[in-house]
Amino acid sequence: SGIHKGFKDLQALGWLPDMPRIFGVQAAGSAAIANAFYAHTEKIKPVSANTLADSISVDLPRDGVRAVRAATQTNGSYIIVSDAGIIKAIASLGKVGIFAEPAGAASYAGVVKALAEGKIEHDDPVLAFNTGSGLKDISAAMRAIPEAPVIEPSLEAVKRVIK
Repeated sequence: SGIHKGFKDLQALGWLPDMPRIFGVQAAGSAAIANAFYAHTEKIKPVSANTLADSISVDLPRDGVRAVRAATQTNGSYIIVSDAGIIKAIASLGKVGIFAEPAGAASYAGVVKALAEGKIEHDDPVLAFNTGSGLKDISAAMRAIPEAPVIEPSLEAVKRVIK
């Protein structure tokens, strides 16, 4: 909802010609706002939040009504991502040098899912916010990567592993 207000302010200043579509992303275990959006209501019903993304694990989010309105008024949507999708996003982002904590990786998991569902196209400009460093949740990062192999100290062993 704060992002929506910022975009409206930029439009009022004449700096943003077109309002972007706003997509909210919530973890499946904490999707009170997304549930309201898909029920076509502004009444946010509390959930019993349970997700590895503890920064977005909230039973009853504040400003839920404004968040629903932001997606609705901009022809956006809500994307619900699984914890497995978040873990996969942590790994994918890590491969390009972004060390994201689960809540930050959820935004990228949402982009991947929105593409798969046809809610956005491959050539659409997209901005996904990741505001949390992976250093906030090392245990989640460890689940996103394979265990390092233990090998004998030889070039042949290294060659076998990196094939």
